[in-house]
Amino acid sequence: MPSPFAPPTNPPEVDLTPLLGSYRRAGVTTTISQEDGSARIRYEFVDGLKDLHPPLETGLVPISPTVFAAPFNLGGEAYSPVVFATLANGTPCVYVFMRAAPKTT
Repeated sequence: MPSPFAPPTNPPEVDLTPLLGSYRRAGVTTTISQEDGSARIRYEFVDGLKDLHPPLETGLVPISPTVFAAPFNLGGEAYSPVVFATLANGTPCVYVFMRAAPKTT
């Protein structure tokens, strides 16, 4: 069995500037911000899903310039991957819980 997904003991330093902003998909807004030099994520259900669950907000631990670990602690896993990528049309996006959300701002 592979080890559970988790950040390294000594996370790399990452330029957060291109990742900061809001990302949106149907029913969910994800906001990436910076606080005291550290990345933060807010995962919020919106529109018809707004009452499904309170917003999830936590820090992000870098694994690489595009992969982070979020200690959401859902489903028995201590960390969930948060992956930044670019869609085929050039739009930046973020994958949270294996679902892509394009960047809006």
